[in-house]
Amino acid sequence: MKINRPSRKTIMQFMLVILAIFAIRAWQQQDLSAGKVPSFSSKTLTGEVMNSNPMPNQAILIHFWATWCPICNLENDNIQALSSDYKVLNIAIQSGSDEEIKAHAVENNMRLDNIINDSSGSVSKLFGVSGTPSSFIINPRGRIHFSEVGYVTTLGYRLRLWWASLE
Repeated sequence: MKINRPSRKTIMQFMLVILAIFAIRAWQQQDLSAGKVPSFSSKTLTGEVMNSNPMPNQAILIHFWATWCPICNLENDNIQALSSDYKVLNIAIQSGSDEEIKAHAVENNMRLDNIINDSSGSVSKLFGVSGTPSSFIINPRGRIHFSEVGYVTTLGYRLRLWWASLE
C-alpha cells in the first residue's frame, strides 16, 4: 500500500493558516492590560462586593463575557467548573440589565455570586477588553500572568491557574 505524502503546496497552505491564526490572536490581544492588575471593586448580582485583589497562594481568573456571545455560552461550563476551586470574577459586558443577566445565568446554570454587570463598560476599559470572551489570570502577587481572547478549555484554564499560583 502506497501512502501519499502531502505536497509542498499543501504544507505551505497549512503553515499560512497557522500563521494567520497566530497573527489574529496577536491583534486581538494587543490592547489587553499587562503587568499589575487594574484595581477595581464592584457588586455581584447577589449584592456581594468583589474586587481584583489577589489571593495569597492562589491565582484568580477574571473572565469577560456577554450573553449574546455564542463562544462565551460554549465556554460557560468551563468557567463554572473553575469557580468551585478558584476565585473567579465573571464580568458580563454589554449584556443588558441585572435582571436580564440573572435570567440568562439561571437558564445556563451559572453562579450568581460571582457575576458582575459591567453595564457602563468601565471595568472592560480598565483591562483593554474589546472582544469576548477575554480572560485574565492573576498571580498571587497581583500581576497578570496570562491573558486570552477566545475559547479556552477547562484543562487549559486549570493549567494556567496552577502555573500562575506558583509565582
